[in-house]
Amino acid sequence: MKHYDYEEDFHAKDRKQFRKERKIAQSTDRSKFKKTDLDRRVSAPEIASHLPRGRVIAISGEGAWIESEGNRILCTLKGLLKKEKGHSKNLIAVGDWVRFSDNSLIQVEERTSFLSRADITGRQEQLIAVNIDQAMVTVSIGNPPLKPALVDRYLIALEKGNIRPIIVINKIDLLPSIDAEEQQFYRTFLADYEPLGYPILSVSTVTGDGIDALRSLLQHKTSVFSGQSGAGKSSLLNACFGLSLKTGELSQKTQKGSHTTTTAELLPLPGGGYCVDTPGIRSFAIWNLQPTDLIHHYRDIAKFATRCQFPDCVHLEEPNCAVRKAVEKKKLSALRYNSFQSLFNEIRGGPDQRTRKKMEEDL
Repeated sequence: MKHYDYEEDFHAKDRKQFRKERKIAQSTDRSKFKKTDLDRRVSAPEIASHLPRGRVIAISGEGAWIESEGNRILCTLKGLLKKEKGHSKNLIAVGDWVRFSDNSLIQVEERTSFLSRADITGRQEQLIAVNIDQAMVTVSIGNPPLKPALVDRYLIALEKGNIRPIIVINKIDLLPSIDAEEQQFYRTFLADYEPLGYPILSVSTVTGDGIDALRSLLQHKTSVFSGQSGAGKSSLLNACFGLSLKTGELSQKTQKGSHTTTTAELLPLPGGGYCVDTPGIRSFAIWNLQPTDLIHHYRDIAKFATRCQFPDCVHLEEPNCAVRKAVEKKKLSALRYNSFQSLFNEIRGGPDQRTRKKMEEDL
């Protein structure tokens, strides 16, 4: 009988191989829920539309803080929203619109935009903020130094997440005190990045330069401040709106900022609008970026890439590369090309995790 044939095959099968195949099957099985849970999942949108609606304004170890009709409610993830194995490190993020009941999140609404990064393992996507209109990519002059490669990483992540980038260069009051080489580097950055079409603001909380313009850009928008540790994100928000967010000093030893802001929080702004003040970072790994996709995020480089002799040219060491020739003839920004080259080498798999982390910290 076929039944007994199946039993014989089963017991003859290598048990380790069977367990491996079963694990793979379970991980790819889309019917992970019991029948009752499936029934709930089908009817969830119907039920959720009658439940209170709110927005995630902060996430802590206790759960998610939701603002709804002027009240703040602490909610936990339950049922179908519990975290499962997958590529997402966090299933909800600051800025999410949700439906909730009895202090439990029931449903997360579809997002219009997102800012995310790869977590430290490189295997999961970590959401930073969602449903954001614009991002203030915040860097500084001198202390910590301006890092174009870090700016480029943010520009790519924001393009992938459908968020408008605005480059904010803080601490321009330090220009007279830094050496001539650093001053020239700042001018070169402006000359190379302004033609790309991204808004660039040079500001100072000390002199007040650019603060009015920054405040105007933030009004009536939902924005996120993100960038280097120690670049002064919280200080800029304090200067613009008279807030009292905690700020910190740079380490004298490393010249890197400390993570004064430890969690992301959606802050209401006086006069209208919201802003997410995120913890500063020392490295930023882009989630799910393939080597073949990279050139499309560097449109200034892509313009010259079409002229290369070989269609599979990756614009690193190939002969007759039109991109490299453009850099040599100063028709293309060396800052942008060096950033492209570094990121391409990284995402095609060169260094191991520890080396990659060190490289990112040294950007």
